[in-house]
Amino acid sequence: MPNNVKTYDGIGDPEDHVKIIQAAAHVERWAMPTWCHMFNSTLIGVAGVWFDELPPESIDGYKDLKADFLAYFMQQKKYVKDPMEIHNIKQRDGETIEDFMERFKVETGRVKGGP
Repeated sequence: MPNNVKTYDGIGDPEDHVKIIQAAAHVERWAMPTWCHMFNSTLIGVAGVWFDELPPESIDGYKDLKADFLAYFMQQKKYVKDPMEIHNIKQRDGETIEDFMERFKVETGRVKGGP
């Protein structure tokens, strides 16, 4: 397994994980059946349980595996905010300025086209 391919535990954008797997598969020139086996080997925690509980013979190939995986974990997909939403990021009661600045950086990182 290439070093850039990490495990997926059901947290984080599933599309990011799929892109990394697919890039590795192309670079390594894996045969299509290998894609499924390698993909499975990256799933841990909740994602591993999801895979283990798939009905027998419900996956015909990588396309099916990818579609089922993305459908199941789509709630983890990154949400890109509108730039106008920056105005709604306010310092919370009791939040230090340092904590607010850190949270502001994280939240504005999800804003498409923001300054």
